[in-house]
Amino acid sequence: MGMNVSGKKGGAMGDINVTPLVDVVLVLLIIFMVVTQMLSSGMDVKLPSSKTAKEVRDVGQYLVLSIKPPEQTQSDEALVYIDRDQIESEGMTQTILDAMNENNSSALLIKGSRKLTWKQAYLVMSTISDGGLSKMLLATDKEK
Repeated sequence: MGMNVSGKKGGAMGDINVTPLVDVVLVLLIIFMVVTQMLSSGMDVKLPSSKTAKEVRDVGQYLVLSIKPPEQTQSDEALVYIDRDQIESEGMTQTILDAMNENNSSALLIKGSRKLTWKQAYLVMSTISDGGLSKMLLATDKEK
């Protein structure tokens, strides 16, 4: 049994070389995997789980407020971040309102750590509510 390598005239073959295509696709896949990790808004916090969580995609319509427990045990005040920038508790509501106007956000998406106490979460949310922000969404992980 024989094999025809290049036709009668010995010219170039018309087959597509797949190796460079696979190389390019793998590089693009790695780039997309790295970039999607950086696209997540707010600080990285372990969210509490919920049985009735409704999946909503954040495509920039919400301002992300992350709440983390304090790193020292002496302080009871939670750490609050807008996207990845820490904000102070004094003037927090005005800072949030300014950021919402700047980003044209329709609501506030709160990502609270599962390690927060109820008191820490309540203090931040009541301060925001007292300042006039009534539309808040809570981020949770869907329970499996």
